[in-house]
Amino acid sequence: MKFSLVFLFLSSMAFAKPTPVDIGGYDFPPYVISKNNGFQGLTLDLIQLLNQKQSKFEFRFVPTSPSRRYHDMKEGRYQIIAFECKSWGWNPDLVTSTKIFQEGGEVFIALNEPSRTQAYFKDLKSKKIRGMRGYHYGFLGLSTGPKALKEFNLELTNTQEGNIRAVLNKRTDIAIVSKEYLDIYLKENPQDQKFLLISKNFDQIYRLGLLVSNEQSTIKVADLNKLIDDIVKDGSWDDILKRKGITSKHP
Repeated sequence: MKFSLVFLFLSSMAFAKPTPVDIGGYDFPPYVISKNNGFQGLTLDLIQLLNQKQSKFEFRFVPTSPSRRYHDMKEGRYQIIAFECKSWGWNPDLVTSTKIFQEGGEVFIALNEPSRTQAYFKDLKSKKIRGMRGYHYGFLGLSTGPKALKEFNLELTNTQEGNIRAVLNKRTDIAIVSKEYLDIYLKENPQDQKFLLISKNFDQIYRLGLLVSNEQSTIKVADLNKLIDDIVKDGSWDDILKRKGITSKHP
């Protein structure tokens, strides 16, 4: 009888379903890239890697948008958002950050004309600039409010690739793009490298981890930190970055 109970207990443990953990993300290349009616990018790669490393939790991707991401977490559509900074509009009392394991940043690009130097990027107010809707930029004081926006000739779009091509096609003077996405774009389009002047100074450098909801999360931050340690120490996270041509390193 005792043996049967032990067997049943062990069997139930073996067939126990993993706890679902929903990770949100919005179109933020190279972390989330909306393409061909689906999603790809480093957030999806991270989810796949975390699921490979353990079986207690099932990590799942939940799409959101830059403007809805705060509301969607509060409403419980997802418990974690990947590759975020608290300074990007989050209530610091409602979220806790994991360990930082990826650095990122944004640079300015312009058409590489013979007389043009890095000094071209010093005066932004006289230039037509393209950026991404819902993003928080350093030159705007990390604000998306109308007061910050009205000081610049800034057009906000939904595609970083489109903004790069707008520079190449002379539809804008400057675009601000994620350096990590620019790495990927130039790996796929090396012929465009010579046509782009890339700022040596960053608009901002950000240190990224996962933001975990203090109210909704089904996994502890300590458990996530352990998984992050595992994928950094065994080199599997660096392998993903190298395959994509991303030169930024984790801190």
